[in-house]
Amino acid sequence: MSLINDMLRDLDARRRPPPGAQEALADVRPPPVVHHPRRTVAAVLALVVAVGAALGGAGWYLLERQPAPRVPAAPPGPQATATGPHAAPRSGDGAPPPAAGAATGKPAAAPPAAPARPVVRAVRVLPGGDGEAVRLVAEIEGPVPPVDTTRTADGVLARLRGARAAAGLAPAPAGPVEALELRETGGDLELRARTARPVAQVAVRLLPGTEGAPHRLELQLTPAPRGEAPAQAAAEDEPRRAAKAPATETEKVRAAAERRVSGAAERSAARTAAGREAGAPAATAEPPRMERRLRPLTPAQRAERAYAQGLAAMRAGDWAGARRAFQAAMRALPGHPKSAEALARLELRAGRPAEAERVLREALAAQPGHSALTRLLARLLAERGELEAAIATLRRALPGSDAALYGLLGALEQRAGRAAQAAQAYRAALAREPRRAEWWVGLGIALEHLGRGEEAAEAYRRARGLGLAPALERFVGERLAALGH
Repeated sequence: MSLINDMLRDLDARRRPPPGAQEALADVRPPPVVHHPRRTVAAVLALVVAVGAALGGAGWYLLERQPAPRVPAAPPGPQATATGPHAAPRSGDGAPPPAAGAATGKPAAAPPAAPARPVVRAVRVLPGGDGEAVRLVAEIEGPVPPVDTTRTADGVLARLRGARAAAGLAPAPAGPVEALELRETGGDLELRARTARPVAQVAVRLLPGTEGAPHRLELQLTPAPRGEAPAQAAAEDEPRRAAKAPATETEKVRAAAERRVSGAAERSAARTAAGREAGAPAATAEPPRMERRLRPLTPAQRAERAYAQGLAAMRAGDWAGARRAFQAAMRALPGHPKSAEALARLELRAGRPAEAERVLREALAAQPGHSALTRLLARLLAERGELEAAIATLRRALPGSDAALYGLLGALEQRAGRAAQAAQAYRAALAREPRRAEWWVGLGIALEHLGRGEEAAEAYRRARGLGLAPALERFVGERLAALGH
């Protein structure tokens, strides 16, 4: 301890200034500080630049020394490690893969954006490879659209849900395909193909594209045998199917199939219960099989369905579609009266009376004596000036129960100047429908021409009692005054 104390005292003596040092330093003053603003700012800037350069060099050195990240090799099969539709794929050790361009320093090119809606880029007609079959091939970009197909009276209609056609796309028909039409309606794209013969069967195949190639939609159309229309042909598009006849046959088939399944199940349960009572081991009952067989529509049913589709097309303003539907109805059932009458009126509306006459005569050849068709043909002939031909057409349909047939005959006989025949026809019409005021007026005119004034006045009074249009009311009043009534 004494040695340590001696060393501490010696150090303390050395730190103490020598005698007279304080007095010698009493007059010493620091030199005045002179400030130079410009030199100070320049020095600070130089210092900042030097520090930045040093940091940049150090960072570059560290980056050059750092090894590039190693990307693990992809396994031979697809990996499904994502837990959601937008989860990023993982590499083999569970870490996300490096971003594209990280090793090269270049930004990765953005993948081409897929169309929000399916886009049909091309439509071609190709041989079907099966006899007279033909294929419609559509190339589609974007999502794969759902496809609905319907056979029509003159081809096929395919509806691509949510799709649209490329700008300027106009597919060209070829071979048995006489016309191709693309139309966007209700957010969907309709592809309609009209063929030379009705389509008996449509096979749909959708091939998704790979590696950026477009999807391929293939419709293989098998034509019906020559001279035969398909049993299940729909005539027009979705708005025109509003008036389609209900598929009662399908409902009957479904009900019969359900009854067969129920009966088979009951019989199987009964056999199992009988086996258990007899001590036999219960056998496993085979599940019943349900077979659905659709009966083909009769010609009358096909004609009625096509006629309803024609009416729907007329309501939609599609006169060409209505004409095709009515023609299909008459092919299904020759002389279908309602379709023949509607088709004849369409031809008259289009200014083709000769075509309307041909339709009516063909229908009357298949349905002789039909009242509505006979009256329409007689009116057509009378308007063309063939009065005697019109009267002969009406008389060929007699005798009949249609009052309108007799009423039209009375009017034409009166126009021909045969008052007695006109009065006879009017009396026959009124015997069937006595409340037709215009026929009482016609009878009164015929009786007045025959000189039977009292009977004519009575007919005029009966007409006035049923109510008349203003023009006929004035005429009847004048005739009654002339007859003194």
